[in-house]
Amino acid sequence: MNLSQFNEEIRSLDKDFLQSILDGSALLMVEDQSLGLGSSNGAFVIFWIEDEVFSSVEDLRSYLAEEAEDLHVNYYKHSPISKEYFEAKLSSLMDEYGQTAFVSQQGGMPEKTLISSNGDLLVLTEEDYTFKYGLYLNLEDNLSPKISALKAKTWLQSGAAYNDYIAVNVFRFSSIE
Repeated sequence: MNLSQFNEEIRSLDKDFLQSILDGSALLMVEDQSLGLGSSNGAFVIFWIEDEVFSSVEDLRSYLAEEAEDLHVNYYKHSPISKEYFEAKLSSLMDEYGQTAFVSQQGGMPEKTLISSNGDLLVLTEEDYTFKYGLYLNLEDNLSPKISALKAKTWLQSGAAYNDYIAVNVFRFSSIE
């Protein structure tokens, strides 16, 4: 979920939802597509009330709106994009750019690579200085475009693309400051 979407989600929280946070529920990220409620010691927690004191639902709403950017940045600093979001976004990008756009042939580089940034999956081209560090499927053999496209589809649908994304970013998401 990018920052714009996150801000919209924060603005659309209703009073009952916000009251649940005041009553002890945590604000959670749900598959990088929406916000939900849950336990503060669970996964995907964005915010829970610790030492803060809020006199009303509107105080909480104002606080969340003011802190939205920091909450968003802090969440994605230590949390990967969900598998569901990653796979849906990569599928959409493959539809847009072609399934072989993110595939390299033996010893080469692909047309495009991928990088996660602030809750979204972004496409990089050779003009981007981080292009060579982006995520892509590396084939060890030179294959026809049709076979390469099938390999890319399998890479995505088997979960291997997401596993590669996590492997590339494991230190980033597990770092403790």
